[in-house]
Amino acid sequence: MTHSDTSKQITLDPDTGRVLMLYNFPVYPETNEVHLRSAEDIAKRALALHLLLGVIFYHEPEKVVEWAREEGLWDSLSPQEQNVFSVPISDLSPAEKSWNQRAMQSNLLTWRIEGLLALLWSLNLVEELDLPIERCDGGIIREVLPGLGESLESFIAKAECRPIKEIVHMLGKHLEIYNQLVEAFNHDETLEYDMLITYERIHALNWVCGLISKWDD
Repeated sequence: MTHSDTSKQITLDPDTGRVLMLYNFPVYPETNEVHLRSAEDIAKRALALHLLLGVIFYHEPEKVVEWAREEGLWDSLSPQEQNVFSVPISDLSPAEKSWNQRAMQSNLLTWRIEGLLALLWSLNLVEELDLPIERCDGGIIREVLPGLGESLESFIAKAECRPIKEIVHMLGKHLEIYNQLVEAFNHDETLEYDMLITYERIHALNWVCGLISKWDD
């Protein structure tokens, strides 16, 4: 499956549905200069993804939306995220809202959890960022992020970044893996690395390093 030349091009395995290749996304930075975002901004982005997954999977998504509003996180959501958050509080019928939520659960947006893990690693809240092979264990994330209804202010206030050299090194490591995946794909070979995990981490780390300006891609 492919999209237009100006958007992501996604190639799927026809048998498994697995994403084999992603082109036309901001893998490579727009500039060679790294301007690390503040720990506060990274923490707010991590929380936005945390709540996004809540809206997609929690059985009462309107409570997650209310939480975002009460904690002043709404303005930290990307335009795409604000669209998702608007559904549970829209004028749609309960059946339509439920249908939309179920549809979101099979959307590529659910893979944002892999970028969330990279953000938490950047904040030194996750000790290791293993090779991009197995999908993230959500339990690790729940251990370090606030639960529904808890204050987000204290999480943001305590946020501290890893040294910039470590973050840039991790980004470079994932860019190398991406190149290996491209090479293997072009030669009809397979590697153990997962393309979507690699993609989401590169996207998150590019954003942390200030190498892309917008979160939505």
